[in-house]
Amino acid sequence: FAELRAVKQRYGATINDVVLALATSALRRWLRARGVRTEGLELRALVPVNLRSDEERGLLGNRVALLRTALPVYADEPEQQLLLVRDEMREVKRSRQLMAAQTIIGMSGFAPPTILAQASRLHFSTRLFNLIITNVPGPQIPLYLLGRRLETIAPVAFLPSGHAVSIAVFSYHGLISFGLIGDYDRMYDLELVADGLEESLAELQRVPALAP
Repeated sequence: FAELRAVKQRYGATINDVVLALATSALRRWLRARGVRTEGLELRALVPVNLRSDEERGLLGNRVALLRTALPVYADEPEQQLLLVRDEMREVKRSRQLMAAQTIIGMSGFAPPTILAQASRLHFSTRLFNLIITNVPGPQIPLYLLGRRLETIAPVAFLPSGHAVSIAVFSYHGLISFGLIGDYDRMYDLELVADGLEESLAELQRVPALAP
């Protein structure tokens, strides 16, 4: 987790930006290994974003918006990918897409179920994105059960119908874990994505930061 924080600070990004950039680089490597040309290619990710303010921290109920963002797999270098992802996420958070997501969340308290279901399907259709990437911040203190310390948590994201891969990330007590789930018929070489995550982080740690 400390490595991601260091990268975040160097590039003026968020932890979520770094996670998305690592996924971008890993997926680019996987595509190239499959012989897919990535020039001009973007993937679309569905990314849950916490909408709680500091004043709302600890309150009951969900305040999460699902946003679609571009993963620039056309970019060659991890640092370039991170800067592109960082800028894209800033724009997405200021966009009408966020307003639409917030509206749907607000409707959940009073809108008829049929209208809410139709609005949700229109905004979150699986045809509008290629994969889910979810980053869940967990407790940064050790947890215990029956006197035994919890060492690590393996996150798992669900895999929508027709999708090939989903990525879940969970931080706990100074560690961060990536969980990959894929359709074996389409992602039989899923370990290439896992390896790409590690290699991309190592590259970001080695190179000097570009100007923000």
